[in-house]
Amino acid sequence: MKKIVILFILTVFLVLSCSGTGDLSDNTDVEGTSGNGEIEEVTEAPPPLYPEGTLDPSAITAETPISAVALYNAYFAWKDKKVTLEGYPYVFYGDTFYIEDQMKLVAEPESDEKLAEITFSELANVTVRADEPITISGTVEYSWTGRLGIIDAVIVKDAAPAEQNYETSPYVYNGEVPILISEFFEMFNIWKGKEVTVDGYYHSSTTSTTSYGKTIRVDLADPEDTYTKYVACEMVEEIPEEIKDKMMENREGTQIRGIIIEEKFDLVGLENCELINR
Repeated sequence: MKKIVILFILTVFLVLSCSGTGDLSDNTDVEGTSGNGEIEEVTEAPPPLYPEGTLDPSAITAETPISAVALYNAYFAWKDKKVTLEGYPYVFYGDTFYIEDQMKLVAEPESDEKLAEITFSELANVTVRADEPITISGTVEYSWTGRLGIIDAVIVKDAAPAEQNYETSPYVYNGEVPILISEFFEMFNIWKGKEVTVDGYYHSSTTSTTSYGKTIRVDLADPEDTYTKYVACEMVEEIPEEIKDKMMENREGTQIRGIIIEEKFDLVGLENCELINR
């Protein structure tokens, strides 16, 4: 009799399990699924191109004072970053170019506008056609001449074509996705020609006279690192002595407005500069 009772209980349990009855109804949602049992895809938002603590050039205006250090970090943000670039070899004459250890990239075949200078880590010893795109990978290098340099470069064989209008920044780019050289050139130079107001510690001023005229330059540092200069400002006119005295007496918080031109011997160079608050 005891065996019959146990067998009956087991039979009832199996019937309930197969029929789907019990504590859960047929329409119960399970985490990660919809009401009809289909798996829902959870899409994560992409990281911001300019994370908190970095400067977004599109959000900066001349009326927005930014620190000399922040501008320096933003201007040189691509330094030592790995990039993968697609372009065409610059060919001075003919249809082909023999690559040894250096080459230049242009945006279109037969273009004379050299956008990047490429230095390979080893001798490439390969001939490339002027009308065929080439993809290279290497490390970004800045130069006092303002050029874009790529060092330790290698040729990426069988690379996927670079997509048009690729949006990225030095803070999120992974170094692997091919970028058109024309688009990267714009990213690399995104700060050039922009008018900004820089706030920093008055480090020093110098006056130099050349055949081009007199140049008055004011260098700004960081209040917490007063010996290191970050921004070099070429002033519109000579600074009056009484203003210089005020700057010497109160060095912190010196604000200068100017237009970013290019690197000035490892500093961010500004021209047409004017003092704002002295």
